[in-house]
Amino acid sequence: MQLLVPSLSKNLSTYSFLERMQVYKTPVSQIQSLGVYLPERIVDNEELAAMIDGPIALKNNLPKLIERLTGIKTRHYVKEGTSPSELAVQAAWRALDTANLSINDIDTLIFAATDTDIIEPATANIVQAKMGISRINAFDVKNACNSVLQALNIANSLIANGAAHRVLIVSGEVGSYTVNRKISSKEELRTKLGGLTLGDGGAAIVVEPSDGKLGLLELNLMSMGEYWHLCHIPEDPDWRHCSEKILLYKFYLDLPELAKLIHKYTIPYFQEYNYYRQQEFQESSFHKHLTLVVGHQISKRFIEDVRQALEIPPHKSMLTVEYFGNTASTAIPLALHTAIEQGLLTRGTGQEVMLFGAASGYSIGHLRVRI
Repeated sequence: MQLLVPSLSKNLSTYSFLERMQVYKTPVSQIQSLGVYLPERIVDNEELAAMIDGPIALKNNLPKLIERLTGIKTRHYVKEGTSPSELAVQAAWRALDTANLSINDIDTLIFAATDTDIIEPATANIVQAKMGISRINAFDVKNACNSVLQALNIANSLIANGAAHRVLIVSGEVGSYTVNRKISSKEELRTKLGGLTLGDGGAAIVVEPSDGKLGLLELNLMSMGEYWHLCHIPEDPDWRHCSEKILLYKFYLDLPELAKLIHKYTIPYFQEYNYYRQQEFQESSFHKHLTLVVGHQISKRFIEDVRQALEIPPHKSMLTVEYFGNTASTAIPLALHTAIEQGLLTRGTGQEVMLFGAASGYSIGHLRVRI
């Protein structure tokens, strides 16, 4: 069997962020379908502020502060006791239905999320059991909010070397469990405001061999582990003695320091990519060949900063954070699915889309796909 391997442009070695970017002249894998699931409960900023244990003045100012800093107005929350696998399963059935596939058509299952049902075994095994899928390769991938992008990378590699034919990537995020609702002062918002942006959701993607035209065109993912401590969910030392998961973990995000990283690495990354496109392909305007940019939905400002770095017009930048919040690893497939539902994209037409991520770790990167 001949392996399908990516090529590296001879000019990439001159770039700081793109030197290891994989470029596929002929795509190996393609996105066949997507499915998403959002819990019924919608929580606006006013309701969220009412949940906070803190000074009245702080709670009164919180709704407008959240919207001003992030652009978020609402997010979806699960019912207490809902597990990540439940959200993933709901999304998976929808992805299979859209593709007119059954569980017998899947040979590999990847659960890719920041969240998990339990520590051991893999949540992918729990999804398997709930869906009735047996005797296939199933495992978890965890890379914070870039988990789904990393799973697409792995699925592409498995298909390229013949180890998989059709991969089902699923994700379930229950960020609402990690929100630290005890905020005693404005100073504490520095590390606790990030948790208030989180929303819950499930997503699924079916990946299969490319028809030679549609599929993955570029792949570039990287991490800078020296910054892992700026955004994390620490483990409670007493977790083994606690029966309620909601008590175990609280989301920590140093917003000012993370903002510095975004301007030190993420924005220059996309400025460099824009320059690369202009130099490599003599493109005076990258967006002429691009239908849409779909990024991780951290905040409205973040999406806008990346848009400006890429020099693309506003209508080619997908924004869903206003109504879904930051749904972690499900944010990108949720935004992509929304774009298809709104008629901004039509699968099978060969439209080019950039998927970009930024996650704790600190990791950044992008995929360029033709759908």
